[in-house]
Amino acid sequence: MINKNINGDIVVFSRKKELKNILKVIQNFLNPYNPSNDFKLKINLVIEEIFINIIKHGYKSSKDKEIKISYMIEENPKAINIKFVDKGILFNPCIYAHNLEAYISNVHYKGGLGIIIIKSNVDEISYKSENNCNILSIKKIIV
Repeated sequence: MINKNINGDIVVFSRKKELKNILKVIQNFLNPYNPSNDFKLKINLVIEEIFINIIKHGYKSSKDKEIKISYMIEENPKAINIKFVDKGILFNPCIYAHNLEAYISNVHYKGGLGIIIIKSNVDEISYKSENNCNILSIKKIIV
Protein backbone atom coordinates (compact mmCIF):
# COMPACT_ATOMS: atom_id res chain seq x y z
CA MET A 1 0.00 0.00 0.00
CA ILE A 2 1.44 3.35 -1.03
CA ASN A 3 -0.59 5.71 1.11
CA LYS A 4 -2.72 4.92 4.15
CA ASN A 5 -4.72 8.08 3.61
CA ILE A 6 -6.37 7.40 0.25
CA ASN A 7 -9.02 10.09 0.58
CA GLY A 8 -9.52 13.54 1.98
CA ASP A 9 -11.33 16.79 1.58
CA ILE A 10 -10.75 20.50 1.79
CA VAL A 11 -13.24 23.31 2.30
CA VAL A 12 -12.31 26.71 0.90
CA PHE A 13 -13.99 30.02 0.35
CA SER A 14 -14.83 31.27 -3.13
CA ARG A 15 -11.68 33.34 -3.53
CA LYS A 16 -9.29 32.96 -6.46
CA LYS A 17 -6.30 32.96 -4.12
CA GLU A 18 -7.55 29.63 -2.69
CA LEU A 19 -6.68 27.90 -5.98
CA LYS A 20 -3.00 27.71 -5.07
CA ASN A 21 -3.86 25.90 -1.80
CA ILE A 22 -6.19 23.47 -3.55
CA LEU A 23 -3.59 22.56 -6.17
CA LYS A 24 -0.94 22.09 -3.48
CA VAL A 25 -3.18 19.78 -1.43
CA ILE A 26 -4.09 17.66 -4.46
CA GLN A 27 -0.49 17.47 -5.73
CA ASN A 28 0.80 16.47 -2.28
CA PHE A 29 -1.93 13.84 -2.12
CA LEU A 30 -0.93 12.49 -5.56
CA ASN A 31 2.86 12.51 -5.04
CA PRO A 32 3.08 8.94 -3.64
CA TYR A 33 1.47 7.66 -6.87
CA ASN A 34 4.20 9.21 -9.07
CA PRO A 35 1.93 10.81 -11.67
CA SER A 36 3.51 11.94 -14.92
CA ASN A 37 4.08 15.62 -15.60
CA ASP A 38 1.43 15.46 -18.31
CA PHE A 39 -1.06 14.07 -15.80
CA LYS A 40 -0.22 16.82 -13.28
CA LEU A 41 -0.64 19.51 -15.91
CA LYS A 42 -4.03 18.19 -17.01
CA ILE A 43 -5.44 17.64 -13.52
CA ASN A 44 -4.31 21.14 -12.47
CA LEU A 45 -5.95 22.63 -15.56
CA VAL A 46 -9.22 20.81 -14.84
CA ILE A 47 -9.25 21.81 -11.16
CA GLU A 48 -8.56 25.43 -12.08
CA GLU A 49 -11.32 25.52 -14.71
CA ILE A 50 -13.89 24.01 -12.36
CA PHE A 51 -12.94 26.13 -9.35
CA ILE A 52 -12.83 29.44 -11.25
CA ASN A 53 -16.15 28.68 -12.95
CA ILE A 54 -17.79 27.99 -9.59
CA ILE A 55 -16.57 31.36 -8.31
CA LYS A 56 -17.27 33.35 -11.46
CA HIS A 57 -20.62 31.87 -12.49
CA GLY A 58 -22.03 29.91 -9.57
CA TYR A 59 -21.31 32.44 -6.88
CA LYS A 60 -21.13 35.52 -9.13
CA SER A 61 -17.72 36.36 -7.60
CA SER A 62 -18.99 36.42 -3.99
CA LYS A 63 -15.96 35.80 -1.76
CA ASP A 64 -17.71 34.36 1.27
CA LYS A 65 -19.17 31.13 -0.07
CA GLU A 66 -17.86 27.67 0.70
CA ILE A 67 -16.71 25.09 -1.80
CA LYS A 68 -15.99 21.56 -0.61
CA ILE A 69 -13.55 19.48 -2.60
CA SER A 70 -13.31 15.77 -1.80
CA TYR A 71 -10.72 13.50 -3.34
CA MET A 72 -9.96 9.81 -3.26
CA ILE A 73 -7.83 7.22 -4.97
CA GLU A 74 -9.52 4.39 -6.78
CA GLU A 75 -7.70 1.14 -7.44
CA ASN A 76 -7.53 -0.88 -10.64
CA PRO A 77 -7.01 1.16 -12.65
CA LYS A 78 -5.37 3.66 -10.32
CA ALA A 79 -7.34 6.91 -10.62
CA ILE A 80 -8.19 10.01 -8.67
CA ASN A 81 -11.80 10.98 -8.12
CA ILE A 82 -12.45 14.60 -7.22
CA LYS A 83 -15.85 15.94 -6.19
CA PHE A 84 -16.69 19.65 -6.07
CA VAL A 85 -19.72 20.68 -3.99
CA ASP A 86 -21.06 24.22 -3.97
CA LYS A 87 -24.32 26.03 -3.25
CA GLY A 88 -24.09 28.39 -6.19
CA ILE A 89 -26.52 28.75 -9.06
CA LEU A 90 -27.49 25.23 -10.17
CA PHE A 91 -25.66 24.37 -13.37
CA ASN A 92 -25.04 21.06 -15.11
CA PRO A 93 -21.95 21.37 -17.35
CA CYS A 94 -22.41 17.82 -18.64
CA ILE A 95 -25.23 18.85 -20.98
CA TYR A 96 -23.13 21.33 -22.97
CA ALA A 97 -20.86 20.99 -26.02
CA HIS A 98 -18.91 17.76 -25.97
CA ASN A 99 -16.14 18.65 -28.37
CA LEU A 100 -14.30 21.52 -29.95
CA GLU A 101 -15.84 20.98 -33.40
CA ALA A 102 -19.38 21.38 -32.00
CA TYR A 103 -18.26 24.49 -30.13
CA ILE A 104 -16.66 26.07 -33.20
CA SER A 105 -19.60 25.24 -35.49
CA ASN A 106 -21.97 27.21 -33.25
CA VAL A 107 -20.80 30.73 -34.06
CA HIS A 108 -23.51 32.28 -31.86
CA TYR A 109 -22.50 30.37 -28.76
CA LYS A 110 -20.72 32.48 -26.17
CA GLY A 111 -18.63 30.83 -23.46
CA GLY A 112 -18.34 27.16 -22.68
CA LEU A 113 -14.81 26.48 -23.86
CA GLY A 114 -13.80 25.66 -20.28
CA ILE A 115 -16.34 22.83 -20.23
CA ILE A 116 -14.71 21.34 -23.33
CA ILE A 117 -11.29 21.67 -21.72
CA ILE A 118 -12.54 19.85 -18.63
CA LYS A 119 -14.28 17.07 -20.58
CA SER A 120 -11.30 16.47 -22.84
CA ASN A 121 -8.88 16.11 -19.92
CA VAL A 122 -10.76 13.69 -17.66
CA ASP A 123 -11.83 10.08 -18.08
CA GLU A 124 -15.26 10.54 -16.49
CA ILE A 125 -17.42 13.45 -15.45
CA SER A 126 -20.82 13.48 -13.76
CA TYR A 127 -23.15 16.03 -12.23
CA LYS A 128 -26.08 15.98 -9.88
CA SER A 129 -27.90 18.55 -7.81
CA GLU A 130 -28.89 17.59 -4.32
CA ASN A 131 -30.26 19.78 -1.51
CA ASN A 132 -29.70 22.89 -3.67
CA CYS A 133 -26.05 21.97 -4.16
CA ASN A 134 -24.09 21.40 -7.33
CA ILE A 135 -22.09 18.19 -7.14
CA LEU A 136 -19.60 17.79 -9.95
CA SER A 137 -17.42 14.68 -9.95
CA ILE A 138 -14.46 13.92 -12.16
CA LYS A 139 -12.25 10.88 -12.53
CA LYS A 140 -8.80 10.77 -14.10
CA ILE A 141 -6.68 7.68 -14.45
CA ILE A 142 -3.21 8.24 -13.01
CA VAL A 143 -0.45 7.76 -15.57
